[in-house]
Amino acid sequence: MTLPILSCGIFKYELASIRGDLERELGVELSERFLPPALDLDFYLLERTLRGEVRQPTALLYGCMCHPSMGDIASQLNSKLPRGSNCRELFISDARRNELTGNDNVFFLTLGGLKQWRDIYIDGHGWDEVDGRMNFGYIDKVILLDSGVVEYTDEELFEFYEFTQTPVEVEQIDLEFFKQGVLDMCRTMMED
Repeated sequence: MTLPILSCGIFKYELASIRGDLERELGVELSERFLPPALDLDFYLLERTLRGEVRQPTALLYGCMCHPSMGDIASQLNSKLPRGSNCRELFISDARRNELTGNDNVFFLTLGGLKQWRDIYIDGHGWDEVDGRMNFGYIDKVILLDSGVVEYTDEELFEFYEFTQTPVEVEQIDLEFFKQGVLDMCRTMMED
């Protein structure tokens, strides 16, 4: 049996890292496809793309906040979503988020988000540096959720900082929470 996963490109590094574990624990082969990470900026385009890509029941690796009707879309496509409304909620628990944020207004960045930030903010949103600084102006700090699955440089962090003018901190995480969320989604798919 092959289990299809259609995922936002933001998860490609982490999903590749846990794919073998997922296949062993589920006892199936996974067939994953990735869509561009900024599709959620255009709800119509995201919905049209999902409807065009899904030909059979599929695990949709998207947060439910990526589209106001994401739950309905998944249901109509006989597909499943993971728990969690956004990228951060797929990687860390609410309790861990509360520990990391305290009283600060924090933006959580994934490794995929760091590697693809230009695609998301410059190409997707159409922002220049002024827009980046204005839109991140209310943020106290950015926390990069570093799962260690892909290397990045200090220069990459600095370029993101230069664009947003928001301090970037790195938080080491493991992928157990993410893996459990994907496993739960896939198991639900397999039960149907």
